[in-house]
Amino acid sequence: KMSNYRDNLIKALQKHFEAKITYHVMNVEVLLGSHTGVADHPDFMGTLENEIKQISSYKDKLGVLEKYFK
Repeated sequence: KMSNYRDNLIKALQKHFEAKITYHVMNVEVLLGSHTGVADHPDFMGTLENEIKQISSYKDKLGVLEKYFK
């Protein structure tokens, strides 16, 4: 039973990380496809960089989870 609990926690973390990656990818897609996005962000490139940094962070977390805990 404890193994099932552990597996459920790992699956929950995996889904959370994957959802956050999708969230930030979509933010980048919207920013890249929107001319108004440029006008709304005084530091447009910085905003893009931050979104990409978030994607990278969650991909790293997902990789660690898969490598060490699966």
